[in-house]
Amino acid sequence: MIRTPLPHFKFVTGAFRGILGEMSKTTVYVVIAMLVCWTAVIAAADYFVLGTTVRQYLAKNFSATQCEIVLSEVTPHEGLLHSGLTVEYAYTIHGKDYRGSRYRYDDAYSSIPGADVARKLQKWTEHTAYYDPNNPADSVLATGVGGSDLMLILFSIPVNVAVIMLWSWLASWLREKWRMPEAGGVRIWRRRGKIRIRLAGLSATAAGIYALGGAAFAATFPVVALNGLSPGFQAMEETWLAVLAVAAAVFCWTALRNASGKFDMLIDEQSQTLTLPQTARRRQFITFPRDEIAGICLQRRVSRLSSGSFYSFLPALDHREAGAGLRREALSPCGWTEEKARAFSQWLAGQLGLEFKGIEEENPPVTAP
Repeated sequence: MIRTPLPHFKFVTGAFRGILGEMSKTTVYVVIAMLVCWTAVIAAADYFVLGTTVRQYLAKNFSATQCEIVLSEVTPHEGLLHSGLTVEYAYTIHGKDYRGSRYRYDDAYSSIPGADVARKLQKWTEHTAYYDPNNPADSVLATGVGGSDLMLILFSIPVNVAVIMLWSWLASWLREKWRMPEAGGVRIWRRRGKIRIRLAGLSATAAGIYALGGAAFAATFPVVALNGLSPGFQAMEETWLAVLAVAAAVFCWTALRNASGKFDMLIDEQSQTLTLPQTARRRQFITFPRDEIAGICLQRRVSRLSSGSFYSFLPALDHREAGAGLRREALSPCGWTEEKARAFSQWLAGQLGLEFKGIEEENPPVTAP
């Protein structure tokens, strides 16, 4: 079975976009609706986790008072991260009695060691409670951000990155279907008689976000293996520093590579030359006169998997080599969708005043003599 079109930058991206390309409008709307629902669920979970973490941090500024524990017991675990703690305490503020039932704001899902806390908070003993001066009924027994808070945020990062990736791919696919931008959306700079065309497949921002998700996902396993579900604050602080360092390093590395011009094709209108970037297996820049370019075409690449075959399209140009005839140079190392590749190739052909030859096979079949 042949599926079209193929990948855009990465194969996973292309597979997702290719599957969308095969769907009917009704099915695409259903996929979008499902993605909206899934995003809403993730957003609600993020709001809950981040909200309670912020409240825990702000609770450090609460006023302190003495309270009496009236109930403290370990309850059965209702989930993987449930604390298994039920606590109630009484306290008096300005002559008015209050009752609290929160050890922390995230009691419902945190990994508090319930048995240890219950032994510490013996019934009818006195302990310190912390309350909001503007709302004395709002109180907790423990303030500040703990390691479990940072661990839950770490767990949420890969899921959020995956949602961002899906929306990014979907938005790009819809843009290509509804209104194709100039040159297929490839970044172009015009300055002093030169046209610089960036053919890098990934921006520094996207690379940093993907690295953040990947590093966070990789870090969850050693964190749980070494510290369990109740890691210390220092351990999580070090883990977060490592994850952020990886994301920052990938961002900077990608930004420097892109800024170096390694992935930029250059059209010099003054010298009438064209310089090909160090992509598509070229180890160095290649510069030749524009009058040696014979035409622009699309190469169709077929990637075969167990689930079928996928098409990708690579912009390419033909140029004449002295004594060697025509030589074909691919411009992009990775396959694009047909719509994007065609828009870019037609734009490039127009800039160079050349013929767009259409689609040709990357590896045409050899006919036996």
